[in-house]
Amino acid sequence: MREQLVAWAGDCMVRGSVELGEGRLSDRVNELDVVTFFDVTLRSFDDGHEVDVDELEVERGELHVIEVHGRRGDPDRRLRTVEERVTLELGPFEVTGNLHRPPHTQSMAALSRWAHFVPMTDALVGLRDREDDRVAQSVVLVNRQRIGKTRAHPVMPVLADEQPPQPPA
Repeated sequence: MREQLVAWAGDCMVRGSVELGEGRLSDRVNELDVVTFFDVTLRSFDDGHEVDVDELEVERGELHVIEVHGRRGDPDRRLRTVEERVTLELGPFEVTGNLHRPPHTQSMAALSRWAHFVPMTDALVGLRDREDDRVAQSVVLVNRQRIGKTRAHPVMPVLADEQPPQPPA
C-alpha cells in the first residue's frame, strides 16, 4: 500500500507516494537507507518550476524535513515527555517547533539519540531567507544529521498583575 509523502530536500520539495508498510512513519524512515518515491513531483525552491518523474530513489541523508500526516503509531507505546520549543537550521531550512524528551534527560536530548529523523510538533517550516513564507505543520521529522544550528526558546514566566504576598520577616 502506498501513501503520499512530502519531503524537503536541499533545493526542492519532493512529493510522491511511497511504500512504508506498517507502523510509525518515523520508525520506517529511520530504517531505510533509500526512500523510493513513485509518481513524483519535484518543485524547485529557487523558481518554483516543477518536474514530474515516475520513480525516484532518494538517499535518506538527502532529505532534510519530512511532513507527517495521518499515522501516529500505537498510542500504547507513547511515553510521557517534556516539550522544548526550539529553532533548528537544516541546510537552507529553518524549523521552529517542539522537541520531545523524557523528563529525566538533559535539554535537547532528542537530538543526541540514535534516530536519524527526530519528530517535532507544532512546527513552522520554511527557507531561512524567506521568513514570511513559513508552513505550519502538526508534526514533521527533521534529519538530525543535517542540523547546523540549534536555538532553544526559554520558557516565558507568567507575570501576575499583583505581587504575591510576601512571607512575614
